[in-house]
Amino acid sequence: MTGQGRATLRLGFEVLGTALLAAAVLMEVTDRSVRWELGLSLAAAASYLLMIPLCAARQRIWLLVATAVALMLTVAGMVRVAQQPLLNLLHVFPLLLAAYAIIASRASARREARLRRERVRARHDGEERERRRWARELHDDTLQELGAVQVVLSSAAADGGPAAMSSAIEQARALVGNQIVSLRHLIVDLRPVVLDELGLQPALQALCRHTYETFGIRTDLRVTSPGNALGGRLTPETQAQVYRIVQEAITNAVKHAEPTRIVVTVEGNDRTAQLTVTDNGHGMAPGTAAGRPVPLRAPDQSPPYQAGMGLSAMHERADLIDAHLTLRSAPGEGTTVAVRVPLTAPEDSAETQEDRTAR
Repeated sequence: MTGQGRATLRLGFEVLGTALLAAAVLMEVTDRSVRWELGLSLAAAASYLLMIPLCAARQRIWLLVATAVALMLTVAGMVRVAQQPLLNLLHVFPLLLAAYAIIASRASARREARLRRERVRARHDGEERERRRWARELHDDTLQELGAVQVVLSSAAADGGPAAMSSAIEQARALVGNQIVSLRHLIVDLRPVVLDELGLQPALQALCRHTYETFGIRTDLRVTSPGNALGGRLTPETQAQVYRIVQEAITNAVKHAEPTRIVVTVEGNDRTAQLTVTDNGHGMAPGTAAGRPVPLRAPDQSPPYQAGMGLSAMHERADLIDAHLTLRSAPGEGTTVAVRVPLTAPEDSAETQEDRTAR
């Protein structure tokens, strides 16, 4: 059943159950036909119970409370119809159901608060790691080359000769040109403009092209999903997180696996989109599934690099968008990182786009 069909069915059961329960309460208050009250309350309880599998966990709790109220009216009707006071003991069951719903509601609220804190903490940790990485990049690359420009120009100024000045200017221009290219790469890594302007698929194409131009590693993008699976069915926040996961997977492969080829594949159906990053590098040592992968090394390499933090960051991003991340690797057979993302309903995506346009 599609999401729209489930929503329609859920709404129908909700309206039916509420109407039946309201009618049963009215019968109880006005002391009308007991048999009608019994039938209406029992039908309301059945409607709510049928509705429970169609609802989210938070809504189920309140449905249990409404079901408990309907069952209490049912028991009250049974007592008066059968004229057996002992049947009042059956009130214990709806009361226990209501108590369970209240306890479950509080437990769910605590669990959501804990998950919210963990997500905020994970996001802050990721931001701190990004800040440290950018600080290191700027210090090791940009700052050092700017210092070299200052040294070259100072030496030329001290010499004073035209030849020295001309040579210094050429060196300074070359160093500044290198830094312009480096800063452009940093800006793209920080937040690619094409992702905001054109969407995820063009951003992934630009990422693959940038990887090839920078590292000389052939990086291909294969899209087999419908055209709207990336743009119209993923929110901007989800697209940004998916892009970062793919970017992290490619970066890990380039830095630690020494591949000759990387393939980014995009597949999808009506409910999910799956993005897969596959490389033909060294692969990872056993124990990757535990969350602390150790890439294998070639015989002439230094000891293996612990890449657990990169995989942890990808898992955190996947959790933020309710996606499922898997990693497969074997010695000498490369690594495959796959993320499966749930798609939003087309009408929800259209509404989100209209809201963004209005803002």
